[in-house]
Formats: sequence, structure tokens, C-alpha cells
Amino acid sequence: MAARTTTRHVIVIGSGIAGTTAAFRLRQAGHHVTLLEQEDYPGGRMSSYTKAGEYGRYRIDRGASWLSHNYRPMIELLEETGLASHMLPCSNELGVLRDGRVHRLSLVRPSDLLRTRLLGWRSKLKAVRLLRDLSAARSSLSWNDMSEAAGIDIESAQDYALRRLDRPLLDYLVEPLCGTQFLAPADEVSAVGVLSIMWGTFGAASFTFDGGAGRLPTLLLDLPLMRSEQTRVELNARVHEVRQDGNGVHVTWERDGTSSVAHADACVVAVPGPIVANIVHSLTDDQRAYLTGLRYTSDVHVTYGLRRAPRETALGVAVPLREHPDLCVVLHEHNLGPGRAPAGRGLVSLVFRHHWSAAHITLDDDRVIEDSLTAVDEALPELAAHIGEHREMAAVQRWDRAVLARPAGGYRDLARFTNSLDTRSPVQLAGDYFAYSTTNSSLATGETAAHRIAALLSAP
Repeated sequence: MAARTTTRHVIVIGSGIAGTTAAFRLRQAGHHVTLLEQEDYPGGRMSSYTKAGEYGRYRIDRGASWLSHNYRPMIELLEETGLASHMLPCSNELGVLRDGRVHRLSLVRPSDLLRTRLLGWRSKLKAVRLLRDLSAARSSLSWNDMSEAAGIDIESAQDYALRRLDRPLLDYLVEPLCGTQFLAPADEVSAVGVLSIMWGTFGAASFTFDGGAGRLPTLLLDLPLMRSEQTRVELNARVHEVRQDGNGVHVTWERDGTSSVAHADACVVAVPGPIVANIVHSLTDDQRAYLTGLRYTSDVHVTYGLRRAPRETALGVAVPLREHPDLCVVLHEHNLGPGRAPAGRGLVSLVFRHHWSAAHITLDDDRVIEDSLTAVDEALPELAAHIGEHREMAAVQRWDRAVLARPAGGYRDLARFTNSLDTRSPVQLAGDYFAYSTTNSSLATGETAAHRIAALLSAP
């Protein structure tokens, strides 16, 4: 960033990876930063916590679990800050269930699609089309603004697969990718979404952090620059309104029933789109309608600590819709590196499609756990028996807004929205709704928002 001659005050709302990255870049630019977070912990959907089992402690990721070396903005930030030493390699395999058997694909070698027994030879020939379409789409894909993909956003992932590929590729590749990433079936997701998943994860090794994926926001906050008196972090701070005027920005927030109004020269709002629509006063009616209408899928998943790890080597096993209507992926989180589970023990998360999660989000933990075990017994009975025999801990995680599942036409809507935004406004937005739901997209949009604010505040 350009050198600063005058220090200003910037408020950042949301301490997920978008907000934390924006706060870090603004501190680099020499500004005072106040970071407001409504939870009692930082990191948002990129955070981790520990839970005790009978024989040790388990590290559980609330949202994101594994990351990719394709995440160039994240990799560059880690290298710049010296935090790359905290990266850990992990499994590079994704399993796909078909007829009771798990077929493993390498995320590092997309050519595995041409060798796997998951697909027949006719489907493998059609898979070449998918790789060609991905190559052609790359110029339209961006981590911080996917609006250029509007030109190729013409159909759902299901319609694309039936038009360009074939039914087995839909059932055992396209649909499982939609379920794994978006928790939604292929007919509810734009074809751009599937191309984005492959662009973002295939062809590069996976990694995580010591202490869980949620270590990244806390590592950034622990940097000397962020621990200075020019950085203020307020937890349990619920923001009610962001209003700008000729003197800057006023943010109304509350903690423990006490309301406060903070003034700043600028503000970065890094929370999910529907929340932005409720708190940012300066939005137009069309902008507010767009943000309110964004469709985030619900996520209720159950994580089991096991006295003995299953033999599975993949970081996750995708369960196609054809194999089970509710369960969409089983994450073998002990394969994400040491520290997730005590030595020799297992950590397995059952993740479900959004309709199951929406129906379970208000149910008590015992009912959620019972129904999750029923589902895994129907799809993967051997794993269900293993959990039943070796279970020592269970934790239920709930997100009402977990992942943005953009339907066909959603990227055209995004282009209209981004074109309507004022890049010189003292209120800048950041979040995964500018691209597709990944921690890397969130990080990249946080950097963009911070650069815009820094440029504005450095102008004569």
C-alpha cells in the first residue's frame, strides 16, 4: 500500500477472514482500526475450538477445514507475514461413494478423472470436455470479484452436465462437488459454481494450519502490528447501523444491553450480505434487495471424536444424491494433520444437504446426533458401526448462513450489483458474496476493500 502521511480511524465490522485481513491491511497503511465482532471469539466461519473427549482433546473447525495451494491471495499473505511456517500438509484425496464403494480422486492430479473406476470409459471421454470448459472459463474467474463470469452464467450445473457431459458425470462428479461445496443439489447451483470449485481446488496440494483452519484469523490478530495500541478488538459487539455523512461514518453498536456510537473516517463491512442489507444505511433499494435475496444454505453438522481412527485416507468422502438424499460429505478431519485428534484417534464430521440442516437447526443436540447416525448407517454402514463402537465425543455445529449457493443467473445479478457500487465510498463491503464461498475469496475481498479505503484516505 502507498505510504501514509495522516493517520485516520477505520472501523471494520466482522472478524472473519475478510474483516481480519482488511483490518491488517489498514494497519499496514498506518491507520487506527477498531474491529467489531458480534461473537465472543474472532474468526467467524473460519474459526476453531477444542472439545474434551474421554482420553484427550479434539480440535474442531467451525466452518472451513482444509485449504488449497491454489489460494494465491492467501498464500501470498502468509508468505509476506511470515505465517507460512504454520501451514501443514494434509491428505490430497477426495473420495466419492458409488454403490457402497469409495473411489478416491487426487486433487493434485485432475487426470485421475481419466483413470478412476468411478466412471466408465464413455464418461471419461466426456470428462475431457469438462477440462476444456474449465480452461476456457479461467479468464472469467477471480477471487475477489466473480462478476466477469456473468457472460458464461447461462444454466444450472445440472443442465450443463446433461448438455455437455453425461448422466454418470452429473451423478458422481458434478452433483457431489455441489453438495460438498454448496450443500445444495446441482439443479440449484450455477454451472459457474462447479467450474469455480475445480478451478480453486484441483491441480494443487491441500493444506491446513497447526491448531485448525481457524488459526489464520487468530495468527493475523497476534502479529505485532495488530497487537499495538492502534488496534482495538471488541467482541460481543452487535452492530445495528452504519451511517455515513460529511464528517465520515457513524457506527451504532451494542454490548450487554449498552449502546454505543463510534465515529470513524471510513468503515469496512465484512459480514454476510443479508446482514449488510439490514445495517448499512447508504444502500440503494436495488442494492438492498440484491443482498437480502442472497441464498445462503444452512449447515447443521455433527463431529465425532473416536477412540480409533477409521482406515480412510481421503480428507473427505462425498456422498452423491443418488447414494443418499441427506448426507452429502463425511470429513475425516484426522487426515488434515496432527493436532486434530489425539494420536491414533479419529475425528469425523457428518455434513448434510441444506434441506436436512434447515429441518434440524432448531432441534436439540440429542435428536440431531440420533438422526445423523441413522443417515450414516444408511449410506456407510461400516463407518456407522465404527462410530458406534469407538465414539467418545460428539459436537453439533449450527450455521443458519453457512455457504452462498448462487443459482443460474446469480453471477449476472452479481455483475449488476458490483457495477452499482461506489469504489470511492467511505463504506466498503467485503465478503464471499463477491465471488464464491471460500475463505480465500473472503480474504481477497477484504484486501480489496482495505485498498479502496486506504486510497480514499490518502487522497488530497
